[in-house]
Amino acid sequence: MLRKIVVVGLLLVFTHFMTCVQIFAVDEKELEKQSNLIAMLLVSCRAVIAQNQDLINDPEIGDKGFTSDVYISKVKEHFKNSAGIEISEGDASSSDPVAKSLGTLLISTKEVINELQRTINKKGKEYKNVIPAIVGRRTSYKYSKAMGAGYYLKQTSMKYRNPANHPDTFETVVLKEFEKPGYQKGKGIGRVVPYSNRVEVYRYLLPVYIKTPCLKCHGGPKGRRDIAEKIKEGYKEGELRGAISVMIPYPSE
Repeated sequence: MLRKIVVVGLLLVFTHFMTCVQIFAVDEKELEKQSNLIAMLLVSCRAVIAQNQDLINDPEIGDKGFTSDVYISKVKEHFKNSAGIEISEGDASSSDPVAKSLGTLLISTKEVINELQRTINKKGKEYKNVIPAIVGRRTSYKYSKAMGAGYYLKQTSMKYRNPANHPDTFETVVLKEFEKPGYQKGKGIGRVVPYSNRVEVYRYLLPVYIKTPCLKCHGGPKGRRDIAEKIKEGYKEGELRGAISVMIPYPSE
């Protein structure tokens, strides 16, 4: 009888253990999905700036008509085309963590473009420092602050221009993974890592590659200065530029 009780007890413990393993496996998959969508949305924010860079830099036009509402509508469209999901600023108040993250990020980037309206519409000036990297960095800062502890969004690269984009240890390891020959292009990497006070977070990097609009500042000739007086790196289209780095809280046991 005692042996039977022990066996049944062990089976219950094993079943509970396996259930927990499955739950955490699902959690990580959901966190990967959430992180990937956050990174993809920031890519959309940057892409829309790149697509409208000539308009923004046109010194002959005063009011560009590139309002925050126009910008956001283009971001939503770009994101829907790339991720297949419709999003809105109202999602920021959602109880769903994925929708809340995306809605908050939309509001954050809209605020950035609102703040830059006077600069964007300044006539007689060509380069205005309203570029994908700047908009992305300011958007990331606002988003991270709005989401609170355990949330983090950043642009990073091994060939960073701004010290704020300097990769930390985790980011450096993942960026080197992206650079390995044969690595699956476009595939992100996410892992659960220690954070602070025995708290864990989920960290994820989505690789970013050079596209045609990027070549104006990051292409050739290598060593020349671009419109922002930065040194061109000599990238070619399709080469790895860096990554979008995302951090979100990992649910405790």
